[in-house]
Amino acid sequence: MRENEENYYRKKVALQGEIGSFSEMATLQYFGSNIDILPCNSFEQVAEKVKNRQADYAILPIENTQTGGINNVHDLLLNEDMFAIGEVVLKIEHCLIVHPGTRIEQIERIYSHPQALAQCEKYLFKNFPHSQIIPIYDTAGSIKQIKERKDSNAAGIASSRAATYYQMQIIEQGIEDNPSNYTRFLVFAPKIVKLSDCNKTSIIFAVVSIPGAIYRCLKEFALREINLTRLESRPSKREPWEYVFYMDFEKGLWDKVTQEALAELKKCTTFVKIIGTYKSQAKPYSPVINNFKT
Repeated sequence: MRENEENYYRKKVALQGEIGSFSEMATLQYFGSNIDILPCNSFEQVAEKVKNRQADYAILPIENTQTGGINNVHDLLLNEDMFAIGEVVLKIEHCLIVHPGTRIEQIERIYSHPQALAQCEKYLFKNFPHSQIIPIYDTAGSIKQIKERKDSNAAGIASSRAATYYQMQIIEQGIEDNPSNYTRFLVFAPKIVKLSDCNKTSIIFAVVSIPGAIYRCLKEFALREINLTRLESRPSKREPWEYVFYMDFEKGLWDKVTQEALAELKKCTTFVKIIGTYKSQAKPYSPVINNFKT
């Protein structure tokens, strides 16, 4: 092995979507450009690449300020063993993108990821009431597909970075229904990483079905003045009407009060799973537009 060979190794990061997707933009914000990006068609494929050590890291969207939690990712985290080590909060600005020369009145079909379509629902209803709205696997993937098919009667909703990368034309920018549109991503490693500057932790737990069960769980954090930043329930998919809870709180996993709270939490739950612990991103990133080094 040559001297300092580890310095020449480019980390591989798996993400759902194509080059130009918001996941790719979040990845560049966190890691910089000296990485190899592994685009995947599904969240499950992302997890598989980490599990098989084809990727060193993964990045997954966890929630959006307009449409809430990403349910497919929540369900994935319940069953997969990945450990969150970082957080990226990215401002999301959607663009209506077409082939160069296509006029707005020619658009018959509009493609994008279901989350993006939901975030632009009012815009689409007002401006394209008769166009076919078609969900596909990725925002940037919609632009790639339109370009490859040479479909001059179709548009996609994606980032301005996707338009530049695929050499397509932006008809309108900032079409999201609410300009305060942010997506939070988590960065995952295949195993637990003990970092000293963590100030936020994410967990999953399930409670026994008895009166006051949730109160007993939350009380342990309130008594220790641990601030909860998110609490969301999802069906467990194991038993009818059984739910699991996804929680974020503002303490590192290795803090003494966290360990105390988790020890007490285990006494009133059927299971507790640590999603990860990481340094909270205080200020959202604005999108990267022109850096295409991957």
